[in-house]
Amino acid sequence: MTKKPTKQAAPPILLREDQRVTASIPSLSDALAGERLRGVIENYLSYYASGEGHTARAKRYDLQYFLEHIAQSPERINYVLVGEWTLQQTQSFVDHRLALGEAPSTVGRRLATVKHFGRTLAERVHGFINPAREARGPVQAVSRPHGLDADEIEALHWAAQPENSGKSDPFVAKRNQFLVEILLATGLRADEVRLLLIGQISEDLHWLKNVKTKGRKFRNVYMANDLQNTTREYLIAREQELLSRFPAYEALSPVQRSAFPVFVSFYQAQLSAPDSFGLSPKTVWRIIAQTGKRAQKNYVDLLGNLHPHRLRHTFAHGLLDSSKDIRLVAQALGHSDVRTTMRYTERTEEEIARAIEKKNSDNS
Repeated sequence: MTKKPTKQAAPPILLREDQRVTASIPSLSDALAGERLRGVIENYLSYYASGEGHTARAKRYDLQYFLEHIAQSPERINYVLVGEWTLQQTQSFVDHRLALGEAPSTVGRRLATVKHFGRTLAERVHGFINPAREARGPVQAVSRPHGLDADEIEALHWAAQPENSGKSDPFVAKRNQFLVEILLATGLRADEVRLLLIGQISEDLHWLKNVKTKGRKFRNVYMANDLQNTTREYLIAREQELLSRFPAYEALSPVQRSAFPVFVSFYQAQLSAPDSFGLSPKTVWRIIAQTGKRAQKNYVDLLGNLHPHRLRHTFAHGLLDSSKDIRLVAQALGHSDVRTTMRYTERTEEEIARAIEKKNSDNS
């Protein structure tokens, strides 16, 4: 007697790039509609927001608030189905966050997270239509990001020097100086710098290889000649400090050492776990903020509120002024869409007024 074949279970909802659902499963969209939204969100977050960086945390908050909005009550959070997510719910979420007094830029970011979540599902589940695709975010005036001017940059260089840091630990002072200088010289994001491994620095100290950027993309980042001496001095000090604190470090092979972070902290660090030597996101922000406050001694401005992204803006403005090439700047910053970079070309009303006056005087 021939054994009757057993009915196969429906395949799970897969979100990874290497597990895309194909058009050969037409009923999977209906199956997804009956899934609990929280579980699908957690599946998405485990791949796109598993880290401790600012962007990952923001994504988790965005989708948690979105889920709470659809649920309307704490008791329903675990029982909301994907099928309850509609365009109207998405637009209502945007309006609700604005009504709470959130900045349009924050609400726009939250909507971008929800849209990416929906687009990810649509790409991987045949027949699923992103409910957030047509949702409209708040209209925001495009403004040019603020960088530092020449005097502020000079004051920051002064404040970053180890002898002006006020740090009793010479190595920490040198590490913090290199952190400031590399952010200024490369335009890297705070997390991109924080997660750098020693094996990513080229032998000639000119390149940071395979820097992980947003969207799980990678790029090579150039380090100019001006940064070489600071880089070399820091790497020597770093190696000496590791050998001093962890004698067993000397026995590690070059391959093993290459897995350690460039910027090291020794709080609760274990030689068997290279990741434990990394700086936390808060530490990076605190180092930059403290350096900005010291810089105020030489220059009175908003340097006391300094954050890593302002150093990125400073790099972008400098590179755009020297190259006059917006696409080149986009690639250097790791922007996937040149429209993001176009913000640096925005002009103030005063600049427009001066340009008009100059035009009129030239024609008179």
